[in-house]
Amino acid sequence: LAEAWLRSPRVASLGGIKDSRGRSHPVLGEGLDRRSAPEVRLDVLGVLAAAPESIAPDEESVAARLAWLRPRRQGPAYDELVSSALHEAARLGLTGRGAPAPHTRALVEELDAEDTPLAERDKTSAGELLAAEMPEPLETILVQGDLTAVAPGPLVPQLARELALAADVESTGGATVYRFTESSIRRALDAGRGADDLIALLERRSSTELPQPLRYLVNDVARRHGRLRIGTASSYLRCDEPTVLDELAGDRRAADLNLFRLAPTVIASRTTRPVLMNRLAELGYHPVAESADGTVQLSGTAVRRAKPVSAALAGRGLEEPTAPNAEL
Repeated sequence: LAEAWLRSPRVASLGGIKDSRGRSHPVLGEGLDRRSAPEVRLDVLGVLAAAPESIAPDEESVAARLAWLRPRRQGPAYDELVSSALHEAARLGLTGRGAPAPHTRALVEELDAEDTPLAERDKTSAGELLAAEMPEPLETILVQGDLTAVAPGPLVPQLARELALAADVESTGGATVYRFTESSIRRALDAGRGADDLIALLERRSSTELPQPLRYLVNDVARRHGRLRIGTASSYLRCDEPTVLDELAGDRRAADLNLFRLAPTVIASRTTRPVLMNRLAELGYHPVAESADGTVQLSGTAVRRAKPVSAALAGRGLEEPTAPNAEL
């Protein structure tokens, strides 16, 4: 994180601060890039690292030292970058109460020795110094009878992932408290974990005996999990003769209909009803449609009728002949 910050031209701490024109820029918006920011940050860290270990230079002392080192770079913009670099270094943990951390001094030495062959470097790396200050990841948790688990420190990655999947974080601080709920257990089951897998994991990772209420919760949710299954179907086929559906299910010509059996007398398809109707008619099965209540829906045949004689003659410009004995 510190190396990325040292390379980035973006000055995030200037986000939301109004400039001389009264405009404020969002952190992820435009107007926060400064080409000289990486160089100023290196100068600031160099001044802090050069100070004795018992001294915490304030911002005015750092600015005065940089004014002596870089007299031609002074100005309001440079002072703004110096202030931002000190503020961001504190937020990143490179300084504490104004004093540089041991891993910060090592980081500056590494940056100064980038041109030195690796075999000739005898200093401890900044990462090693920082790792020594961090607590060791834990492989165990404390499962309690109120359906909670306490992690007294950072967990190993695998345990942290599994616990975040099966429980919800209730509180954080020196220790993290996780709570097992019906929804969190269901989340783990949805991700492919089984009830036996969850119980075995908690038994293996818990420094105390697994409480009975948690076993009941896991087994109860697992018993109800997956009893109802949801799929996708756009149409269905129903026939009182299962042998007809057996024939259709085994017909290779109907493979494009994506048919799957729901019951001995019902087959569902992922195609729409008009497509299913036309395709089955092409295959010679002669289906008919039915409504939601099960009644058959037949499409009426269009009635073709000849035009009246008078209309046909009028279209030709003729008059209708008078029939003999019309009066009779």
